[in-house]
Amino acid sequence: MDTRKVQRTGKSTFIVSLPKIWATKNGIAAGSIVYINQGDNGALTLSTDRSERDLRVKLDIGEKTGDDLIRDIIGCYVGGYRIIEVTSPHMSSAQKKDLHQIVNKLIGPEILEETINKVVIQDLLSSEELQSEKALRRIRTVVKSMIHDSFTSLLNNNQDELAMDVIQRDDDVDRLNLLISRQFTEILRTGSVKQETQNPIHAFNYMQAASNLERIADHAHRIAQIAREYNCTLADDLKEELMDMEVQLCGFIDDAISYLLQTNSDKANEMIDLIREIQKSAARITVTSDSLGKSEMLERLVLAASLERMFDYIMNIGELTINLSHSTKQAEKG
Repeated sequence: MDTRKVQRTGKSTFIVSLPKIWATKNGIAAGSIVYINQGDNGALTLSTDRSERDLRVKLDIGEKTGDDLIRDIIGCYVGGYRIIEVTSPHMSSAQKKDLHQIVNKLIGPEILEETINKVVIQDLLSSEELQSEKALRRIRTVVKSMIHDSFTSLLNNNQDELAMDVIQRDDDVDRLNLLISRQFTEILRTGSVKQETQNPIHAFNYMQAASNLERIADHAHRIAQIAREYNCTLADDLKEELMDMEVQLCGFIDDAISYLLQTNSDKANEMIDLIREIQKSAARITVTSDSLGKSEMLERLVLAASLERMFDYIMNIGELTINLSHSTKQAEKG
């Protein structure tokens, strides 16, 4: 470990010299600007002014289209690149259409330049604007609305438009989930996100929680698809069971995120134990009899599987809260 002696200049200014090897490696000279972030534990982190080259990537897509191309762009976005220069010797209209579609599904990036064989995508969202806690709360709200509306569509058996709206809202959850993943990468790569508002440990757990909420949204999407594809009237006992499950799911999602943001491990433990008991009730949905048609039997099986997985993901968030609580206590001791 390198050490430096604190010196005083003037009446109120303290100065510390920088290690020469570090300064040379980072191109620091007289007049250079360095950025200082203070962590929760009092540690100071020095970083240099990153040039656009550090946050710019050139991506030759060749003849890629569709999902392969979309995955590449998302990878660059989550990787923290501010400018993505997409090139191809013969860029097709299909490729440009795919690029426009994926940019519209991300928060921040815009297409600023487009030529015959090049598309330049730039992220216009400032790093300081990336607030994962706010995004996490927004995902929670969207996921709860998706669950409510998917169940309403299924129970009423005549809400095709509502079911389609649920399916479309899944894109909103995906966008917010990617935004939170990007913020975590920003913290690791550049240190540009203000440390006093969020540290890496919290950012990691928020990213994991957002991923679990995104998976819950996928199952709400799945239930909405069932409502559209299967045209059968549910039995009264199943309707009553599903209405109870919807209320419980939304309540637990609310609690899980609140406990995470509060780092309340005691409440998280209580929630996990309660969910395990409720999961036993959810299994009753699969009960079948000779009076059930094949369509409703299949519906019950798919619903039970989705409900079980959604409860599992909520418990995962509870476990993240417990992990975060212990990590925070350890950091405070250090």
